[in-house]
This record gives sequence, structure tokens and C-alpha cells, in this order.
Amino acid sequence: MHKYSHYLSHDDWQQGMSHDDHHQSNLANNPYPKGLSAKQRRQSGTVLLWSLIITFVFAIVEGIGGYYTHSIALQSDAIHMLTDAAGLLIAYIANNISKRPATVNLTFGYGNAEAIGALMNCVFTLVLTLALLFEVVHRFFVSVEVHGYGVFVIATIGLLINLILALILFRYSNSLNIKAAFIHVLGDLLGSIVAVVAGVIIYFTGISIVDPILSLVVILLLLVSNYNLIKKSLRVLMAGVPEQLDYIQIGQDMEKIEGIAGVHDLHIWYMTANKAALSAHIVARDPYLWQDSLKACQKMLAEKYHIEHITLQYEFKPDYLCMNFCESQ
Repeated sequence: MHKYSHYLSHDDWQQGMSHDDHHQSNLANNPYPKGLSAKQRRQSGTVLLWSLIITFVFAIVEGIGGYYTHSIALQSDAIHMLTDAAGLLIAYIANNISKRPATVNLTFGYGNAEAIGALMNCVFTLVLTLALLFEVVHRFFVSVEVHGYGVFVIATIGLLINLILALILFRYSNSLNIKAAFIHVLGDLLGSIVAVVAGVIIYFTGISIVDPILSLVVILLLLVSNYNLIKKSLRVLMAGVPEQLDYIQIGQDMEKIEGIAGVHDLHIWYMTANKAALSAHIVARDPYLWQDSLKACQKMLAEKYHIEHITLQYEFKPDYLCMNFCESQ
């Protein structure tokens, strides 16, 4: 058994002990987490919407251009941009849904809709990517003339558009949704660069086999990004510990708080795709100092780990309670 497994366990001596529910702490109104203001959320929504429109429109243009120039590099980049447009759509919807209050049926709100949408997006993209891979393999056996100049022009326009989008998203990257969209656009930049290089080589050399070879780079990029998105989505839906958080370290840091003797029943999970929640039972040393320990623990978790939803329930060691009772007699 792992030496830190006590964080997960519920100690037998606590069975039958009473726990005062009014001492539980929900950090919904805690001042430490730094959330986005209403103005910032509106700005994020506007930026995501325009990024979505631009990305989607040019993905269609690039797809049509790839079809007429017989360039798989352009078609694969078009699929990559279409994937990112879907990702931006998910981010935009999540931005709007996040404003909705929780309900009696969805007490954590609608945040996990983003993870469900991301999985659907991955399945759609995977089908397109495999179809494209089939076409790439076919091109190695059947030579098709690719119009290098047309590929170069369309890919260059896409490169400029992606560069502008990257600059805009970087400027407004005050939310995790925007940061995720920014990473997607960086991938599009790489895809556009690959297509530009393919167009230049084909234009000056006439070697069309370069197109399917370089297309494999974009396909590999699509598969890697899909894998990472699927892994993140499943972790969210399975209520896993967010990958940026160290479960063991958090438990150790909580035990370092003055007045805390131990931590167990520690659970950390995705409340939404961008927000973490934590609950734990805290073994407190002194009932009179519990409020100070509680505030110190809340502050540490909020400032160091940016956990926005915290529920802590205190308990006291029986030997400590007995010792104090005997001394008072």
C-alpha cells in the first residue's frame, strides 16, 4: 500500500463520531480565488466568437483550395483548422454556459458540457484524420500533380490569419479557455508553415511527392492533439485529479498548517474543465484554534493551487479530547 494512502482512507475510530455540518466550509464566496470579472468574461466571449468565425471560414476556403490544387497538405491543414474551430466553438459555448447558475439537478453547474463536447469533437476529427491518412498512403502509389503556386498562396494567407489570431488570443489570454484556444492556433501556425513549405518546394522543383510526405507532419500533429484532448476530457468526466495538481503534495501542505494533525478522505477533482474542487476531513489539534487553521488552509489552497471550491470538515483525536477532559476534572 502506498505510504500516503491514508489521505484516501476513512479511519475506523471515527465511525459513530458526530460531525457538525455547520463547521463545513464551502469556498464559493472566498475572497482569495481570482476569478474573471463580468467585463473580462464578455471580452473573452467576443474574442472567442470572432476567432471561431475567422478560423471556420478560412478552414472552408483552405479545404476548397486544397481540393482544386490537389494538395493534401492544404486539406490536412484545413481539417486541423476545422478541428480548432470546433474547439473554439466548445470554448465559446463553455464561456456562455459558465455564466448560468447551478440548479437543483446540476449542483456543480454546466461546466462539464465542455468535456462532453470535446470528446465528440475528437471522434469527428479522428474519422477525418484517418480518411486523410488513407488518401496520403494512396498518393504514395498514385502520383497526382499538385499546383505549387496555388498551395503557396492559400497557405501564406492562412499563415497570416493564424498569426493575427495568435496575437489577439495572446493579448486576451486572461482565461483558461482563451489560453487553450491560443495553443490550438499555435498548432494551426505549424500546419500553415508545413503547407507553405510544401507549396514552395513543389513550385520550384515540381516534385509533388513532397505534398503527402509533409502532410504526415500535420496528421501526426492532429493525432497527438486528439490524444491529449481525449485524455483531458476523460479525466474531467471521471472526476480525476487535475493534471496540474499534485495530490500528495497538497495533502502534505495541508498537514503543515498549524493546528492540523492529519488529513484523510481527501478528494480533488474537476468541478468543470477549468476549475478544481476539494473536500477533506481534517483532524484538528485544538477545537478552540480550528477557525484559524481553517482560514489558513483555505488561503493556502486558494493562493498556491487556485482551488476555488473547498469543503473541509474537522474532527478531533479522541486521545486529545480525553486528555483535556481529564485535566479539567
